[in-house]
Order: sequence, then C-alpha cells, then structure tokens
Amino acid sequence: MVDESRHSTVFRYGDALAANRRRAGLRAQLEQGRAFRLRRGVYAATSNQVDRAAAAVLKVSGAVVSHETAAQWWGISQLSQPGEEVRVTRPRRGSGRAHYPGLEVHSAALPGAHVTSYCGMPVTTPARTVIDLARGAEFRAGVCAADSALRRNLCTREDLWSVVADCAGWPGVRRAREVVGFADRRAANPLESISRVAFQEYGLPTPQLQVEMPSFDVVDFLWEQFGVVGEADGLGKYVDSEVLRREKLRQERLEQDGFAVFRWTWREVFRRPDAVAYRGEQVLRRRGWSR
Repeated sequence: MVDESRHSTVFRYGDALAANRRRAGLRAQLEQGRAFRLRRGVYAATSNQVDRAAAAVLKVSGAVVSHETAAQWWGISQLSQPGEEVRVTRPRRGSGRAHYPGLEVHSAALPGAHVTSYCGMPVTTPARTVIDLARGAEFRAGVCAADSALRRNLCTREDLWSVVADCAGWPGVRRAREVVGFADRRAANPLESISRVAFQEYGLPTPQLQVEMPSFDVVDFLWEQFGVVGEADGLGKYVDSEVLRREKLRQERLEQDGFAVFRWTWREVFRRPDAVAYRGEQVLRRRGWSR
C-alpha cells in the first residue's frame, strides 16, 4: 500500500483555494489527467508518470500498477509506444475496465505471487505483466514483450507458464499460452521478435537465432540446412558510409562462403510482414526448400 503522507503531490481542496487556485483550474487539471481526486476534498497532482501511478494507486483501493505502465517500469519492450495514460489493476473477480482522465483501471484477480514492489509502489511482476499484455494485444506484440522479459532475465519461461495456469479461463489466455510457447530469449530486439512471427505465420521453417559464424560475427537468422542468412536492419543501423561499407563487405564474405543473404527493415516487416516472408520463401525455395 502506498502511504499518501510520503507524497508531496497530495493536497486538500482548501489548500488549493488558499494557494489562489481557482475551481476552474482544478477542474481542468482533473479533466486533463494532471490531477486525481483521491477522495472527497483530497487530490493528488501528477507532474510525471511516477506521480500519476502513485495517485492512481491511492485513488483505487487495492490497485497495483500493471499492463503497459508496468512494462515501462520493468523495461519490457512494447511494439507500440505507450501513451501517457496510467494503467492499474484492482483485485476483483471476473474482468473489465473503467476509464478516468489519464487512468485506465482493469479488474482481475491478483494472486500474491503476481504482485511485487517497485519504486515503493505495488506493481505486477514481470511475468504477470507479460501475460496481461499478451492477453490483450495482437500475437506479435505479446511475443515482443515475452522475448524481451526472457532476454533481460526478468522472469523465466516457467514463471510465465505459472501465471498462465493461474489465469485459466480468463479472456485472451489462449493467445497468451501461444505467446509463451513461441517466446525465445535469443531474439535480440523487437525487430527480430516480429520477424520471427512473420516467418512463423507465413509457414517458413524455423530459423536459428543469433548464430556465431566461423569467419564472421553473429548473424540474426540462419537456415543452416539451406545455407540462407537473414539480416534484420534496424532503424539507424546505417549511420554513415563506413558502416554501410562494412555491412556490404560482410554480406559479400557470406556470399563467397556459399550463403544466400536476404535483408529487410523495421518499416518493411512492421507494415508488410507477408512481403518480407515471401522474399524469404523465394530465397529458401532457390536453395531447395519446399512446403
């Protein structure tokens, strides 16, 4: 539980008037999500996300920071940039959500093993955070979060399976189960995570990830049986001509060693994953793969 006395952002209505704040100004703060009404006559100013989260936990009885807000705190990668809205979960049977200015409140069971403390506030564990995201988002967004949490050693696959078991029968848990089964800590970043999903959904054979080559550094994807290398080029990878030259030489050496190389960018796989997977299919077919 968050102790409101520890937060200087908490103020009383009378204090606001004494400080020459007008009713209209306070009302505007409330409507814009820059302040929350904790209870009659008591408010909390919210100048940053930590303040907003603290105010939300104070406002909603039993609430814990969760979903996208918890993911930001844990450093779990998300496919899309989360907004300013704070997300919390309150312990109730069933499911549902309520909206307030700057705040989204989810309702769901909160077993003790799913809750921990961060910055002095109750927050869902990394494993529960991943499963909450996976239940409510598209498959590739869930994979992005799960790969990230595993890669950063925030939780184990067993932790994720344990939360899935606790959430049996909840909305979206079937998708979350698929996410956990597909997650791979070897994916180095969200670009590689969504690329994996594109290949899987298009029916391509499963590649090896982050493979150290004998005479090169690590390649992103390798279909060793067919001698095919896949390289996911992130935004900003080619920052100058020297970097571009090194990448060109690297690809030439791979091709001289008999590998076929195909590349794609974040923009391509995010917007047209089918087109990227189709290019991969053509390269694999030329190397002897067939469905």
